[in-house]
Amino acid sequence: MSFLIRACLAIGILSYLAAHRDDPGLAARPTAPSVENAASLAWDALPSDVREKALRQGADALVQKVAGSVASASRDTLAEADRRPAWRGVDER
Repeated sequence: MSFLIRACLAIGILSYLAAHRDDPGLAARPTAPSVENAASLAWDALPSDVREKALRQGADALVQKVAGSVASASRDTLAEADRRPAWRGVDER
């Protein structure tokens, strides 16, 4: 019974929100800042030399990761026979 009540409540709330989606009164209410907005504010608060240093270090780390993955791409020591699973089942007669 509680499942039916919760389902009706959820459907009712979603229907109400869908009907009032374009209501300007709902959009005018203050909301919490989004994560992107907070990150942008934090980034803008940094001094320019710190931002440049962070960008440079991030780019260097990215280049090292990409270059390291290209150099270490052939560490596979399996033979072609090792990659094929052993046959499990009845042999053909």
